[in-house]
Amino acid sequence: MTRPMSAAILALAALVLTSSAVSAQAPPVPALPGIAAGTVTVGSTTITLAHAYVGALADGLYEVVLTDAPVPPADIAVEVKSGGGQRLLRSGKVNGISMLVDGQGFLRNIIPFVGELRGGSMLSSAGTLTAFAASAAGVTGRGNMTAAQTMGQGWSVAASWNAVPVAVK
Repeated sequence: MTRPMSAAILALAALVLTSSAVSAQAPPVPALPGIAAGTVTVGSTTITLAHAYVGALADGLYEVVLTDAPVPPADIAVEVKSGGGQRLLRSGKVNGISMLVDGQGFLRNIIPFVGELRGGSMLSSAGTLTAFAASAAGVTGRGNMTAAQTMGQGWSVAASWNAVPVAVK
């Protein structure tokens, strides 16, 4: 192989990698509370995230639930409850992702609820979000994980959100 051909192949590879990295980036944090932006992909199924809910748990933890369809107001407190919540996500009535995040934006766990991975796969100690801020007025965040980062589980996420926290017991 000649050097010009090698350089062309390397340039093409760099372009493909750059394009993939750009497409995997999470969108900007939405300006309005209750809004999510981004996608979750499991295998060949991709869902668009549109709704954001956050449960304020004990010890400065937050259960973040991002969905493709709205959660009825009467169900929000149960859906954002850690350890026994996510009833609508588990049932398949809505699709999305659930994340347990600490006050510094560290993902204690992240669980997809899409297709065949409806709560059946989880990552623990999944790293720190790109952006995270929490106060009584709102919780915002932004982050992404590629399929290569999900330990061979075959899913990826690129999402951002803005939500008013709900007190959860």
